[in-house]
Amino acid sequence: MKRSKVFEQILNGLVLLGSLAIIIVASIELLDGNNALSEAFILKFHLWVCGLFLADFFVRWYTDGWTGRFFNHNLFFLLVSIPYLNIVYGLSTTISHSTWLILRLIPLARGIYGVSLIVSWMTRSRITNLFATYLTILFTTIYFCSIIFYYMEHGVNPPVKTYWDAFDWALMNVTTVGSNIFGVTKIGQILAVILAAAGMIFFPIFTAYVTTIFQRKRKETNGTADEQTTL
Repeated sequence: MKRSKVFEQILNGLVLLGSLAIIIVASIELLDGNNALSEAFILKFHLWVCGLFLADFFVRWYTDGWTGRFFNHNLFFLLVSIPYLNIVYGLSTTISHSTWLILRLIPLARGIYGVSLIVSWMTRSRITNLFATYLTILFTTIYFCSIIFYYMEHGVNPPVKTYWDAFDWALMNVTTVGSNIFGVTKIGQILAVILAAAGMIFFPIFTAYVTTIFQRKRKETNGTADEQTTL
């Protein structure tokens, strides 16, 4: 049993590294207009990573006793671990352009899962790491929304000339200030709503966090003053 646990921990570490690698590869693929990565490399890379993810899923399912609870709780991870693009290319199946775009964006979901692992590890620590967790979630939301927006809007939306235009658009929307760039695609418009909603959620949390710190410091100061007065 110890060996299976060690093997599971090794797989979890490899999944985390694979997720971070997916974020890097997907970012290069989506942001670079000159096709820096070949189609063959991308297909092989995602096939290996998906194989690693599937191995991790079934090992953890095995150590959990093949329970339905584990399967239901990790169904999303299983779905994003399937190498859809490799299957489509292998079967030589003709798909619509919208379906092709969705399949190209699925690897980002795998990267997001890796980030969620990092965040879950951080939240196991004490309150001193909550601010770092908050910043990680906020930056991840801005980053993924900005690269997807750039991928969808570049070439069809004249104001979106470089990635930094998309990044500026994301920052303005997450602060709910609003940007002078508007999405012309449906996905771009949906991302603007997601960022605005995220901003309305995250910034009150930040305010509450800072307020809690000041209140705690004030109590500690008042407690110290009361002790000195008593003495």
